[in-house]
Amino acid sequence: MFSRKTAFAALSLLIMAATVLAACAPIPTPAPTPPPPEFTFYVVSHGGPADPFWGVVMKGMEDAAAALNVKATYSGPEKFSIEELVNLLNSAIAAKPDGLAVTITDPKALDEPLRRAIDQGIPVIAINVADPRPEGERIPYMFYIGMDEYLGGKQAAKRMLSVRTPKRAICAIHEVGHVGLEARCKGFAEVMSEAGVPVEKLDIGTDPTAAVEVIKSYFAKNPDTDAIQTLGPLGAIPAIQFLKESGLAGKVLHGSFDIDEVTLGGIKDGITLFSIDQQQYLQGYMAVVWLYLYNKYLLRPANDVLTGPGFVDSSNVARVEELIKAGYR
Repeated sequence: MFSRKTAFAALSLLIMAATVLAACAPIPTPAPTPPPPEFTFYVVSHGGPADPFWGVVMKGMEDAAAALNVKATYSGPEKFSIEELVNLLNSAIAAKPDGLAVTITDPKALDEPLRRAIDQGIPVIAINVADPRPEGERIPYMFYIGMDEYLGGKQAAKRMLSVRTPKRAICAIHEVGHVGLEARCKGFAEVMSEAGVPVEKLDIGTDPTAAVEVIKSYFAKNPDTDAIQTLGPLGAIPAIQFLKESGLAGKVLHGSFDIDEVTLGGIKDGITLFSIDQQQYLQGYMAVVWLYLYNKYLLRPANDVLTGPGFVDSSNVARVEELIKAGYR
């Protein structure tokens, strides 16, 4: 039987042993402080950050910034406004960044501020929308990253014609004057016209409810219309709603640009033949990568970097849906 004295001695030995072990244990080192960003870039666009399309561009920008240890900031008006776009661009220029990636949505409005930025030595890349003017007139940015909008329109018409030749078609434009959307319409109309199909550009606006009424009114006046080409979700959503409500789903050919849940649903339901995807994740990602490479090593591509057109249709819509959930499409 242990005495109190023996028990106390044993306890003292245990405490001493624990103390020695603690003293021998390695001292945890604090996590290293991350180095400051090497460069600062701005992506200035006509699309608001709440728009799902531009959310994917932002993810690409943020992923590249994290991989390269640079700071990248996205700026875009909440609602489509060239005036606000110019204001945001001027604010970005005033911050004296190491590079700018800008959508050339209105070349005339953006001409002066972007030339001023270039004169200040700020590298400028165009993304998503290029300056369509001749080389001698266009803004002298380094190069363009995005889809060839005119080619996309032509490919849309060819895909539609491969199914059947419509009697009459409309190109439903939701932002009249947007050079990228206008180029899509132009390419679509040219190929259709060559095939003998009359095409009318229909201004549907950005309000989906009002757009349904505009399309409905057009069809009432032109009942032989059997093809609709929309230029993005703001056109596809009301067009699909109209086709469902009017009983014309599957009877009127419908193609679109860009992807969202409604457009993908239209493809799965057989209402929409296809949507042309410009892989906008690459537009955000590659803009940061190329601005980094240019600042670091004076490297740049010899030509524009095309991210589209590519088709989403019934053959690949399931896989694309998975990539949308992951934020890459």
